Amino acid sequence: MNTISTLVRENIQQLSGGRIASVVEIDGEPIRLIASSRRRKTISASVRDGMIQLSVPMTMKDSEIVSSARSLIAKIKARQRRSNRFQSNPELFARAVYLARVWLQAEVHPTSVVWSDRQTTLWGSCTATTGAIRISTMLRGMPQWVIDGVLVHELAHLKYAGHGQEFQDFTRRYPKMAEADAFLDGVAFAQRRGDDTPFPNAYD
Repeated sequence: MNTISTLVRENIQQLSGGRIASVVEIDGEPIRLIASSRRRKTISASVRDGMIQLSVPMTMKDSEIVSSARSLIAKIKARQRRSNRFQSNPELFARAVYLARVWLQAEVHPTSVVWSDRQTTLWGSCTATTGAIRISTMLRGMPQWVIDGVLVHELAHLKYAGHGQEFQDFTRRYPKMAEADAFLDGVAFAQRRGDDTPFPNAYD
């Protein structure tokens, strides 16, 4: 296993209580890191919005974070693999497998696909190392081609971690991906607008 002495921090955010959030990569796995000045020695791990989150002391060295985190991450993944065998939604899983076969040439293979009411800030998420995909229950009732777009997006993350050009080209094999993205952007805009004024629903 590679020795990691320095972690590259991305998406750095200042949180309340003197905490700093960032995203790092440990053994190819994106990890949300929460460093706290109040935390002294202990390190803890949890899963938030489909991503493993580590809470660590602000003063802990990167090499110590990695060595302590690896066993915690392994335990979480093992627990996820055990639960995945029982939690997959049959209809959603079958749809994802169908989309992977028809549009992605069966280059990716999910192990489980579930509806999740914990996905409140993301339409979907996945854990590439276990093949588990979670889809927000907020998508229920939306057009199937929109849900399919989210499924294809998460399926693509089983092959590509980031959102670079290769990822974009892969997802665009699904012919309605651009329309699905635009639909969800519209939903998010309407939600941010936050009032009860009805929108027009037609052109003159």
